Amino acid sequence: MDPDGQRDLPALDQQRLLSYLDVSDPVAWEQRWRSSQLLEATLNLWPASASPDWLWSLGLPLLTEAATDQGQRRLIGLSALPGCGKTTLGHWLERAARQLDLSLQVVSIDDFYFEAERLDQAMGGNPWGVPRALPGSHDLPLLLQTLSRWKDGEQVDLPQFDKSLRQGRGDRCGWRSCSAQILLLEGWFVGCQPLAQNTSIELGCEHLFPSIRSEERDARAAVQVELRRYEQIWSELDSLWQIAAQDFRSPQIWKRQQEQQMLQNTGVALDSDSLKGFIRMILTAIPPQSFDRIQADVRVEVDPDRRLRQLRIRQKA
Repeated sequence: MDPDGQRDLPALDQQRLLSYLDVSDPVAWEQRWRSSQLLEATLNLWPASASPDWLWSLGLPLLTEAATDQGQRRLIGLSALPGCGKTTLGHWLERAARQLDLSLQVVSIDDFYFEAERLDQAMGGNPWGVPRALPGSHDLPLLLQTLSRWKDGEQVDLPQFDKSLRQGRGDRCGWRSCSAQILLLEGWFVGCQPLAQNTSIELGCEHLFPSIRSEERDARAAVQVELRRYEQIWSELDSLWQIAAQDFRSPQIWKRQQEQQMLQNTGVALDSDSLKGFIRMILTAIPPQSFDRIQADVRVEVDPDRRLRQLRIRQKA
């Protein structure tokens, strides 16, 4: 990444973001980061082609928010569709936080998948043949209990999930301790809201090709029921950032690229049929309108090339 490269976000959007973060002097804010050692030490974690907006309008603002009040524990949510770049952002945030001696840790909601046997039971019979990822595949009591204990000031153990195990179906692979003051919870449907009552389950199907099948429609209705169980988790969030796709079909591109990278890194990835099923699930299981209902404090819209195009701030209460 070139931090001095072309930025795509309108300057006014950037100003609104920094105002939301109570940054009174945007020029001085940027200069402080440029004069620190952070950029030099961490830029290698970004792809060379990554837009500098990811640094200036996501990474550094998230660090700024995390550093505002280290006196109490705060849970920040990060919602983004698979393959858009949130994992890279999370890795950068953890490295940058260590560089700054900032007590921050990133955890994926996917680390709270059920263990193998129960995961297979939960995902059995879904019309897309996916082994995980759907609402209903996570151990919500464990997640809620862990977050509650962490917010009470305890050191907690976070599960870890390796998606490359069991021929790509994945399994838990251990635990890691967490006593950080700031925890960032990321996932593809974090904050996602079920549709309003009496809304047709076929809402948002016009973009699908081929058209939605009856078994997919039934599964989509079941997912809406599952989403309501996650609302208790979302209520624990102190703030929520969303990376939203301008074109909901973008995950077709992003997920394929993500699997290619996973194959290079681990030697394991979803086979062609499984990948098609996964992409179809992402496009079908949750209506786009459920993502539009996410109550994000900061919403950044990205195009299919992962370039940031628009930023919206929810007005503070």
